[in-house]
Amino acid sequence: MTTVGVTAVAFILVLAVVSVVYVSSTQFNSDQLSSQSQQIVALKQQLQQVINAQKGLNASIEGLSKTLPIVNQPPTIRTVRETWYLSPSAHQDRFDPAFIVVNQGDTVRLTLIDNDTVAHDFVIGPPYSITVNATVPGLVNDQTGKTFTTNATNNSPGVVVKGTPGSVSATYTFRAISSGIFEFVCTYHVALGMIGYLVVLPNEAFNGASQTTQASVTTSPKSAQVSILLGAGGNQASKGYLPDTVTVVVGVNNTVVWTNNDQVAHTVSSTSVPRGASSFDSGFLAQGATFTYTFTTPGIYEYHCQIHPWMTGTVMVKGEA
Repeated sequence: MTTVGVTAVAFILVLAVVSVVYVSSTQFNSDQLSSQSQQIVALKQQLQQVINAQKGLNASIEGLSKTLPIVNQPPTIRTVRETWYLSPSAHQDRFDPAFIVVNQGDTVRLTLIDNDTVAHDFVIGPPYSITVNATVPGLVNDQTGKTFTTNATNNSPGVVVKGTPGSVSATYTFRAISSGIFEFVCTYHVALGMIGYLVVLPNEAFNGASQTTQASVTTSPKSAQVSILLGAGGNQASKGYLPDTVTVVVGVNNTVVWTNNDQVAHTVSSTSVPRGASSFDSGFLAQGATFTYTFTTPGIYEYHCQIHPWMTGTVMVKGEA
């Protein structure tokens, strides 16, 4: 049972205790008071059992995390499709799959599918602290019984939600930096057991957060480097790209590589391009991910981050000397 689940159970038990206390304050029959006292003791014991069960589960997960097999594989990109479904046997909301297994250093491209008439989300705590809420107007909040009139407002930066009730998808990209076993839940249905686990295997081939993925293009002297600065997503006084203006020459160093060194997702999206040139868009870059683009048409290319519009940059492309 998750912390949220324990809280829900505790709340119900507290309500029960309060109800018993209220009855005891209005009736003074000694036998009833004795019976009610016994009920209170029993409820306290049940609550303690729930707390002990949670502690035992946490200890078990921590123990399993220390025994995970160590792999030695270059980090790569993992595409994960997580769906909601109603368990035929239990008649309860469930995640499918319930376990996501990746290597430390992998980039995870997660898509949460909600084909239901009610809202579902994917929430994982520290150190990842991710919320992917596949909620659009028309879906029902099972906790409150109310219907959403807007898209979810609590999504992590970079989450993209599309679709209509009965066919909704939410996408998010993140880097599996920390190894271990991490519980994820649907906050709307955690009390029904809609939980799962992200298993990140320790990886000897992972050298740290700055390491690029296997899918990244190896840089060379013909590449110009741009860093997305740490903290750029929260500093509106900074353009976020370093350097924010790059000059390249066709045939010499006209390939530019952007690396996201921030802890949140960013994009590299063209704002304006010279006539005859193509626009470009990196999509969402997780921490440590890179985007590579080769410029072949001379001119001035301006770009920005779709998530943080104050982040802007320019690529000056000169003709071959």
